[in-house]
Amino acid sequence: MEANTPTSSPTWDAPVPVLFNAYKHHAGALRFRVAECGREGAASLEPLARSLLVIGTQLMDLYHGRLTPAVIAAEVLAYLEGERLLAPEAYRAWVGERGGYGMTTLSDGSAWCLRAADDERYVHVHPGRWVAHTVRVRANVLKTAVMVLAYIAVHGGDPLDRAVVNAVRKAYLNLEPLGQDLDVERGLGEVLALLRE
Repeated sequence: MEANTPTSSPTWDAPVPVLFNAYKHHAGALRFRVAECGREGAASLEPLARSLLVIGTQLMDLYHGRLTPAVIAAEVLAYLEGERLLAPEAYRAWVGERGGYGMTTLSDGSAWCLRAADDERYVHVHPGRWVAHTVRVRANVLKTAVMVLAYIAVHGGDPLDRAVVNAVRKAYLNLEPLGQDLDVERGLGEVLALLRE
């Protein structure tokens, strides 16, 4: 499975030349992957945990709007083509002139940051900060939420049960247990709710 997408499906894949990490930046793709784990069973949990390594350890922006990765990519490519920026050289020059990133707004009002990459997927796309349909999340919170929901999809239970959360963090993510407060209003609770929509 390519790090660019969670599944091999036209809905979730971003076509070349777009580089889009759906595991880091797309709530709908993560919901889809959690549902797949529920259908595939317990054997799917370890591969999912390994796939989540691409999320890293930093803060990131998670898009939770209606556009799929394929639609996001198509709209970005249409914008670049309309501006005559789709050729790799033109695109890289445009990004360079703007300090390393450009921005575009898509049909749902979400704003997207465009950076340059060095391979055939040279249009690196990720959500803008503090824009429509996007929330800022901590990497370990996102990984925990995804793995807990996948675990619950397979085994059942309450995703807000601290014992379940901590068992999943230890078994699949090698993370320290959380304390008494799961921070249901913000943090983990907020991301769990977002991914369950």
